[in-house]
Amino acid sequence: MPNPQCEVDADQARRLRTVLRDLDPDCTNFHIIETNSYGTIYRAHHQTVKMIVAVKVVRCDRHGPFPNTYTSDRDGQPKDFSILQSIVHPNVLEILNVYRSSTSPMTNIISEYMGGGTLLDYIRNEYQLQLPKRIDLSHPGLGIEELTARDIMYQLCQGMGYVHRLGVVHRNLKPENILLTGDKIPFIKIGGFGLAARITQDRGKLTAVTGSLDYMAPEVLHPAEPGYDQRADSWSAGIIFFELLILEKPYVYRPRAFPELVLPALRWETLRDGRLSDDGASSPFGVLFIPSILFSDTTSSNVCYVEPLPDATRWAPHWSIGG
Repeated sequence: MPNPQCEVDADQARRLRTVLRDLDPDCTNFHIIETNSYGTIYRAHHQTVKMIVAVKVVRCDRHGPFPNTYTSDRDGQPKDFSILQSIVHPNVLEILNVYRSSTSPMTNIISEYMGGGTLLDYIRNEYQLQLPKRIDLSHPGLGIEELTARDIMYQLCQGMGYVHRLGVVHRNLKPENILLTGDKIPFIKIGGFGLAARITQDRGKLTAVTGSLDYMAPEVLHPAEPGYDQRADSWSAGIIFFELLILEKPYVYRPRAFPELVLPALRWETLRDGRLSDDGASSPFGVLFIPSILFSDTTSSNVCYVEPLPDATRWAPHWSIGG
């Protein structure tokens, strides 16, 4: 006897395929990767370019004043994909095309597919692999191997340096928005530009409080005149590198009653206590680089270019990156 639930599911699947084909007739074999408050992300095969792509399905009002903007069902915070469309760099996720439905506000944002997941997935996986070591707190080497972490940061600085030279501030740089290949030392691409903004002559600084709290620079949390600029992304990059080296958030314990918009102190002692490498030595790269970038004086902190990286001229990265 047929299962009524199976028939319903099959009918829903047929309707979904019809909607997706209306959005982009070149894409087939859709498989859900993620569903969030902004929409659904699929993996699909693009018949024209003959490659696997990522398809983000969102709702955009194509006839409204902001046709490239979509909002979250949860907090209504608008995201704009037009800035990412204008950026082409090996370490920035590329939007290949945008298809808009002819019958609904649904929009397909077609981008490169990265099969290695996100940097957050990578960190969590490494944490689980090292869990036996972490039980013994005296065991050294509690983070990602420093050469790998340095390579990831080299690529991140390459990509963000280019983005900053275009006058763009990412404003939501975090491990979830850094996508990877499946290589042992991964090649990375920066995504998640929905909250990005441009610095212009008329608007030399930004003032909106936006982004993810754990990676938000102090000047973004409490913007004062004249606001903040690309250096806010440098703070986020420093927090990410710190997290790579210890596989945990780099903050001291945050009590439940801790003010929501106040960042707790950073765990500086972990850079100096000999627990960042397998031989028990301190991390000279981390000791130099992280404090230089996690510096809240916005008049002198580094913009996220490759040049400030210690020993960058004497170190050959795993990936040779153009641009």
